[in-house]
Amino acid sequence: MAHLRALRLSKEETTIQIRDGVGGLYDYQFSPQSKELKFLDETQGPRKTERKTVAIALPKGNRFDFFLQKVTEIGLDAVVFLVFRHSIRKEFNLERAEKIVKEAAAQSKQTELLTLSIEPAAEWMDSHKESLVVFHPHQSEIFRTSQILGKIPVIGPEGGFHADEEDWMEKNKIPKVTLPGGVLRTETAGIVAASFLAYGT
Repeated sequence: MAHLRALRLSKEETTIQIRDGVGGLYDYQFSPQSKELKFLDETQGPRKTERKTVAIALPKGNRFDFFLQKVTEIGLDAVVFLVFRHSIRKEFNLERAEKIVKEAAAQSKQTELLTLSIEPAAEWMDSHKESLVVFHPHQSEIFRTSQILGKIPVIGPEGGFHADEEDWMEKNKIPKVTLPGGVLRTETAGIVAASFLAYGT
């Protein structure tokens, strides 16, 4: 009711849709006379055949909120926040972040919610090394969209990768590519990666 009042819908009959975040869509009719919701229909939205994930260092300040909003609107499925040796920010409030995601998903009418997690970079990258492609600002190879098909883009911290992390990538032959143009902020590179994963070219 509070949400309906905020939308100024509490005084008129209206149909609303409730989404469960995993593809379920539930239609209800609200009547101001009864103050109740009447169930109308249940449908299942099309499920995604392939989950699209970005692994990224935690953006700083309110750029974190902006990043979550935009990748949710784009339709990304998962974000793994990685804590690197040079990471400045090393934690976040999961409950607050999930609230931002839910609000952005409602506004953009996403049927499935973005999932969030945080992991130590070294351990997580080692266990996913066959699936990674690193967005690196100092590589000679220019990015092509075909390079991330079926892969997880990795975006490091703005302070750069530690020498040990660079050595690990070289030892394990992790593909590294550079986006054309200037050096991007962490959250900007993450949004670009999400866009390529969702829309291709």
